[in-house]
Amino acid sequence: MSTNIIAGNKYVDRLPSLSWAEKSFARRVELFDALSRGSVKRILILAFDAGAVALSNGLALIGMHKVFAIPWSNLSPPGYLLFNLPFVLIMLSLAEGRQRPDLRRPEKELAITFRAVSHSFLALICANFIFFKELGLSRYLFVPWYFLALVVIPLFRWGLRAIYVGLWRCGLAQQRALWVGGTEKLVEFVNLLSIQRYRGYEMVGVTPASALDGDPLTAPSRTGNDPLGTWEETLAKLRVQLIVVSLPSTSPGSHALVKEILRRAKGRGIDVEVYSDLFASSEFNFELDEFSGFVRFDAVPAWSQQLQKHAKLFVDRFAGLMGSLLTVLVAPVVGALIKLEDRGPIFYQSAYVGPDGEDRYYLKFRTMRLDADLVLERNAELRRQFESQQKLKLDPRVTRVGRVLRKYSLDEFPSFFSILRGDISLVGPRTIRKQEGKRYGELLPKLLSVKPGLTGFWQVMGRQLTTYEERIKMDMFYIDRWSIWLDLLIIAKTFWKVLRAEGAY
Repeated sequence: MSTNIIAGNKYVDRLPSLSWAEKSFARRVELFDALSRGSVKRILILAFDAGAVALSNGLALIGMHKVFAIPWSNLSPPGYLLFNLPFVLIMLSLAEGRQRPDLRRPEKELAITFRAVSHSFLALICANFIFFKELGLSRYLFVPWYFLALVVIPLFRWGLRAIYVGLWRCGLAQQRALWVGGTEKLVEFVNLLSIQRYRGYEMVGVTPASALDGDPLTAPSRTGNDPLGTWEETLAKLRVQLIVVSLPSTSPGSHALVKEILRRAKGRGIDVEVYSDLFASSEFNFELDEFSGFVRFDAVPAWSQQLQKHAKLFVDRFAGLMGSLLTVLVAPVVGALIKLEDRGPIFYQSAYVGPDGEDRYYLKFRTMRLDADLVLERNAELRRQFESQQKLKLDPRVTRVGRVLRKYSLDEFPSFFSILRGDISLVGPRTIRKQEGKRYGELLPKLLSVKPGLTGFWQVMGRQLTTYEERIKMDMFYIDRWSIWLDLLIIAKTFWKVLRAEGAY
């Protein structure tokens, strides 16, 4: 068996003698290497959680003391903090289970954090009734502390994630990964990470599919050789931390090869990830059946899906109502500015394809000149660019007022009337025009099966800075992995993107 590896790591070779600057650089590399380890990430998450729990507790104490004038001795008896803070941290860790937080998507992190904090505080309240029943302790403290913890703990965790994202963008603290399998699947894998803007992996080498031909594991005891010996030595040289295996099920001995890779990786402390379409489902949770040794798929409970759908409906109605009231307030000012510039209509009816395949409309503040369609018809190059992306970066049709409205997404405010009516959702796939439907091909029915949204996964993961093909993939990613937690995360990110005017034109 051939075990040639195409290497791509700039830190593979070590010089026997290093200058001071080179040694300093090497130490920094080692530091960032340490930050990429799962054990270090767990320690950092625990430290950030401890800070978040302490801060939320402190804010709750100050708030209760200031607002209700409760004596400090009743809020926090001597030595009580030495019990409740470690207790919450321990229960938080137990409630989260064994899964590593750094392997979870942000919306999954939000859902698990919500459950873990709720379980932890419920357990803390029970423990207080058992162990501190005689203390003159104000039980009302747990109410503000709980709600503050629900906000502060996720913020601290997202802060840690933001630090890592910043490091990854600089090519630091990434897990050095080795790909084992075909290059087609590697491209698919890279595209999947790109859609999510995830840069946590540095692919340092590839074992191509051609290297796996033939019987991959002739037993050393029978042949007197070790077919994976050279490959294993290369793992050490590349300092691989993760092996991603993607093998076709029809490959001779592929299962035996995976088992051997697992065995050798375990001895070196290297993680192994099996990339397979079989596990690419958000409808099921995975759990190891320790009796049989196999993976069990547990379907998401129907009541959970229904509860999340009702929660989405509530969010839509609430956002639609608040947004409509806000639109009524700002419409006179925006309308006056639009009228002063060219005396044209204030609103524009934007067409989109509804679930039935027919044209529907929602309102926006007008941002273009009255002759916008004629400008596009007369300029072939502009028309070509528009047909490619359905947007123009330097659009000569946009008015001066319109540029400001678009930059801060103020032109979208009248859309809240459509959200209130239930025509569109606050979060969902992007709206498309009829002529765009052909670009979705066989994916069009899937896109039209859900309501389009005012904001969505595409808007917060790149907005106008993405290609049209990426937008389609992002729409499908959202539909496949929808949850109320993903919606809440998108809403939070939308506020941040709008404030920064990122990718808007």
